[in-house]
Amino acid sequence: MKITRKMRGLILLFILPALIIYLVWVIYPIIQAVFMSTLKWETLNTTKFVGLDNYKSVFSNQLFIKSLKNSIIFMVATTVIQIILGFIYGYLVYLQPKGYRIYKVLFFIPTVLPSVAVGFIWCYIYSPGMGVLKPIMEAMGLGQHYMSPLASPALALMAVIVAQIWNQVGIQIILFNSGFMNISNEVIEGARLDGATGFRMLWSMIIPLSWDVVKMVIILQTIGALRAFDLIYVMTGGGPNHSTEVLPVHLFVNAFKEFNMGNANVIAVVILILAMMITVVMRKVMERDSLY
Repeated sequence: MKITRKMRGLILLFILPALIIYLVWVIYPIIQAVFMSTLKWETLNTTKFVGLDNYKSVFSNQLFIKSLKNSIIFMVATTVIQIILGFIYGYLVYLQPKGYRIYKVLFFIPTVLPSVAVGFIWCYIYSPGMGVLKPIMEAMGLGQHYMSPLASPALALMAVIVAQIWNQVGIQIILFNSGFMNISNEVIEGARLDGATGFRMLWSMIIPLSWDVVKMVIILQTIGALRAFDLIYVMTGGGPNHSTEVLPVHLFVNAFKEFNMGNANVIAVVILILAMMITVVMRKVMERDSLY
């Protein structure tokens, strides 16, 4: 269909409101963050242009390197585990076993809780005085060795990862289940008649036919894990000994505890670049033609 000049004007008119909102709420803050990352705040009202000095300061800071490693570990662990659990349980719900609607509700309940509330719940679970883990270890005869994992630099990050998975895996289950539900029943029945069952059905039919949903879930989960802040901050504040200090927490510390807005904006730019790189790379890697 040929697009006339009048139609172009009409199309632009429909696009313009969304474009304005995108420019004001997305592009402008990004440009502002990049500019502010080149400034040094001598006082709250006085700034000085320092160029790339803030970037040199941040990249030479060992706490930034540690927070970057923590973010990568947190992102990879939560993404891999949530995708596996979300896919398995999403597929089991898709098979509609007896009482599957109850399972969907139970899986989704943690996701409607605020992350702050989830953080407090898991702090109580891990608590030596009020938690449920210590009584379990006491029943096993190991109660005297119990120490809250949130107090251990070696275990704190894993403890936070468990809480994050419990809070968010229900979303992955619902998304995967929705993707499976959109698969044509005629195609599945045809595959069954051709002898596809069990794992063969899952690998050759279910995954390829729902691959767009799988790809979307993986990318959204990865980027969401990179930006995780509130649950981690409530549970540990980045401690102990910075063992759970991921990039967003490190940003918060620089901005609102050390009042170093220049470094904080550098970290924000790093998070943005990482998110963009991860999205581009994963979209390229997960192209269907390269996998099937």
